[in-house]
Amino acid sequence: MKRGISIFLILLLGILSGCQNSHGLSPKKPVTLNMWHNFGGQMKETMDGMVDEFNETVGAEKGIILNVTSITSSAALHEKLTMAASGDPGAPELPDITTANPKTAVILKEKGLLADIGEQFTDEELSVYLPRFIEEGLLGGDTLYLFPFAKSTEVLFLNKTIFDKFAKDKGAKYEDLRTYEGIARTAELYYEWTDEKTPNIQKDGKTFFHADSLFNLTQLGCKQLGVNFVVGNQLDYSTDEFNRIWSYFYKPAIRGEFAVFDGYASDLTKTGEIVC
Repeated sequence: MKRGISIFLILLLGILSGCQNSHGLSPKKPVTLNMWHNFGGQMKETMDGMVDEFNETVGAEKGIILNVTSITSSAALHEKLTMAASGDPGAPELPDITTANPKTAVILKEKGLLADIGEQFTDEELSVYLPRFIEEGLLGGDTLYLFPFAKSTEVLFLNKTIFDKFAKDKGAKYEDLRTYEGIARTAELYYEWTDEKTPNIQKDGKTFFHADSLFNLTQLGCKQLGVNFVVGNQLDYSTDEFNRIWSYFYKPAIRGEFAVFDGYASDLTKTGEIVC
């Protein structure tokens, strides 16, 4: 993540120092650029440090001040940006610079609110980045609107304390969690195991698993099964592969074995509401 933020700041340096002469920037009359981002905790300290570094060096030299006016979660940031883009009552003004997920950027693009940052780079400079990352920033066209400075992958976190107790009684194994189908079977066993602990109360078993992003789960699952979930700018719900993934998820969710939760799985792990 530190590497990702560094790339973001390099992007700012390139854009801002590259436009100094043509836009008449002057340290005597500095321009203030408002910025929103979604980095909290340790990441906030890192971002704050680099914003300060920029303001004290390149910013001071060129006449540019970065002013962070909003730090919030990705979900809250999406809501604020879309409200501002739609001109909803009480919505804040849009910032000059922001972090955003692609789904948010698409909305801003459709309203003509994104700048073409591709013109700040040469083909040689862009060639050092993974092509598929750059392609994502094109948002389905030929203009670079979004610079993918931070990427992530899917990982499975497991509460070993709870799992080991459950596995000892029910015979579950770590190997069972290598596939989504294995997770579903294990979730069914876990629900039974927790339900059995209160014989006087039926169907009060606990959930085992929560996926942070059903979109990511579906996209990855379709790719593993040899089809694309996203075709052009549309989601393809018509394939047998999608139906297989949907059936895999919704049945355990209805039975209470998978959590249905409007938030991050980490919130549920903190209280032991889920195991993975």
